[in-house]
Amino acid sequence: MFLKKTEGFSWMNEPGKWEENEGKLIVRTRSKTDFWRRTHYGFIRDNGHFWYITQKGETEISVKISGKYKDLYDQAGMMLRIDDENWIKAGIEFVGGVQQASAVVTRKFSDWSVIALPDNPASLWIKAKKGSEDVEISYSTDSVNYHLLRLAYFPPSKEFFIGLMAASPEGVGFDVVFEDFQISAI
Repeated sequence: MFLKKTEGFSWMNEPGKWEENEGKLIVRTRSKTDFWRRTHYGFIRDNGHFWYITQKGETEISVKISGKYKDLYDQAGMMLRIDDENWIKAGIEFVGGVQQASAVVTRKFSDWSVIALPDNPASLWIKAKKGSEDVEISYSTDSVNYHLLRLAYFPPSKEFFIGLMAASPEGVGFDVVFEDFQISAI
């Protein structure tokens, strides 16, 4: 289904400013927001913005992301979530002045993988295919040619939450636009 309205969607940690306009979700993140559990930094943060719907079964999600990243770790993308200890976020993250295709897989502890996008593209397309107990994440800078970013275990669950996420762990907040957002059964 192509999603044009927020019907059925809810916010976990609603951002201070957001709107839906002509099929786009436009978000201004709040400062000091993130999704992370323990690894390396020793803290748990679960206060990032997550616009989600409940889903069942094998599913594909895709979205185009365009942001005005400026501060360390500014991030936007998609998220699959069972609970606060089992989730995956993937999209773009700003590190060292460079946009990174990024994936964080969390099963009690978060891990992080990135691929530098040195040309800082205007947009990034991210796609995730959730199987019975795995998630395959791919990214594209042109919406045509996709590259594998991560294949990860994801615990089987009757239901899970799926949607869009954004956060500003270190910065004051930034603007991001999500468009061409689709969820479909596979």
